[in-house]
Parts: sequence; C-alpha cells; structure tokens
Amino acid sequence: MFFYVLPGTGIYGGVKKGFHCADLLSGSGHPCAVATPDGSRPDWFASACEVISHATLRTRCTEADHIFFSCPTDAPFVDSLPARAKTVHMQGANTPADRELFAPARGYRFISHGMHMTYELQRHGRVAPAVPMGIPEVFRWRGESKQPGRVAVLPRKGSDVLAALRAQLPRACELIEIDGLSEVAAAERLKSADIFIAISTSEAFGLPPLEAMCAGCCVVGFPGDGGFEFMRHLDTAYVVANGDVNGLMAALATVAASPPLREALRSRGLALSGRYTLDQEREALLRALGLVDAA
Repeated sequence: MFFYVLPGTGIYGGVKKGFHCADLLSGSGHPCAVATPDGSRPDWFASACEVISHATLRTRCTEADHIFFSCPTDAPFVDSLPARAKTVHMQGANTPADRELFAPARGYRFISHGMHMTYELQRHGRVAPAVPMGIPEVFRWRGESKQPGRVAVLPRKGSDVLAALRAQLPRACELIEIDGLSEVAAAERLKSADIFIAISTSEAFGLPPLEAMCAGCCVVGFPGDGGFEFMRHLDTAYVVANGDVNGLMAALATVAASPPLREALRSRGLALSGRYTLDQEREALLRALGLVDAA
C-alpha cells in the first residue's frame, strides 16, 4: 500500500498536492492513505482518501509498503518506518533542508512536481520523472463576471511587498486579499478578479499564479523559483524580476491602464493553464511510479 506523510493540514500548496497525490492513486486502484500527525483531515479543500495518524502508520507500515513525503522535517519519521520504498514528492528545492534530501546515501527515490525541482535535482546529480501539477476544476473560469480593476493577492508570502502594494495601488484598482479561505472561496475570489499579483520571491512551484491563470486572471508579478514554467513575460503573464518592488508597481500600473494587454495576457494564460489538469497529473504520476506502461 501507499502512504503519504504530511506534517500538518494548514493552508499550504504542499498539503493540497500531497492529498491530490493520494486521491489520484486511490482513484486509480492503488490505495493510498495520508498520515497527518494526529490523523486530522484538512477542512479547506475536498479529499476522498483515507487519513490516519502518524502513530497508526507506525503500526500499519510494513517493508512492502511505499512511503511518500515532501517536507524535509518529516524525514526522520519516514526513516524510522520499515517500508523499503521511500519517495520524495519534490515540491520545493530552494532551501538547504530540501537539498539535503538529494544525497544518494539517504536512499530516497524522487518524483518532481515542476521544472524548477527537476532542474535542481539534475544539478545535484539526481534524475527524476516530472509530474506536472493538476489544477482542480473548481478554479476553471467559465466566463463568470470579472470586476474590472479588481486585484487579487495572497498576502502570506511577501508582507513588505504587500505594504507597498496597498500604498501605491492605482486609483482605478480595488485590492482583495485571499488568506485563510477554503479552496472554493479562494476560487470564487480569483474568478471575480481582473488581475492577480504574485508577490512571493520564494514560491517553489508557483501554484498560486497558475491557479489564478486558470481562474481567468491576468497575472502580474514575481515568478519566485518555480513560476517560470508558465509565467512567460508578455506572453502568459507580465513578469517582474524577483524583489523589484518598484518594477512591480510600474507593471501593475501598465497592465491596469491597458485593457487590450490584460485581455491578451489573460487569454494566453488561460489557454496554458488548460494543460495542467488532474487527469494529466494522474497519468504522469502513474507512469513515474511504473504503475502503467511508460510507452
């Protein structure tokens, strides 16, 4: 059996993608349970897989099982389990703790959840299958009404940038923050927004701006580490160099003042996001694990 170890159920992309992995495997006939510290299930998005506690996993795990994890802090617990197959579902590669997992002596297998992670693994001598992210259908924009000038932002990663954004917001714009919301509520806000501002310089795989593209937003801002996979300057997004706050404010003013530019970026970003489906993620995941023919 497969088990996916997570450090908690807070509102983080890595938590959601861990549950997606378990759901996709279980729905394909390969049962996978998620193990959280106390066996609790997140209440901010839907999931159908079994959830157990770390303590229960310790009693159930055998050598024949396969363990997934993505957070470096879970490595000691994973190392203590008897399963012979242990796979890092690589969702971040931009911290020393992440990179410590690359050492061959650790004995981990890898699957990569984005081109940035794939590159970092190869740069450190490890080659791993890439499993592109899939976006849940709840984010798919179906032509819902957009509010011109409504600017959405996730405030958690970039408080200093957020302060500048609040102070220098163009007059024609309205700022809405997406924080502490359920997936459904976050998707509704994104679908009503005209522009999404990416303010994180350390985003590992760029899930927020990709979800925003899927929701029909014109994306402007920092790509972080992983956003370059789909944030393409003046094609699918208006990209600003990481940390250039003045450049970000200027980019927002430019985009806010040009409806044709917004519509062009929105249209191409929306088209690109259509390639990132959960069905695609399932197929790539099964191939990466050798559960279907790679041909």
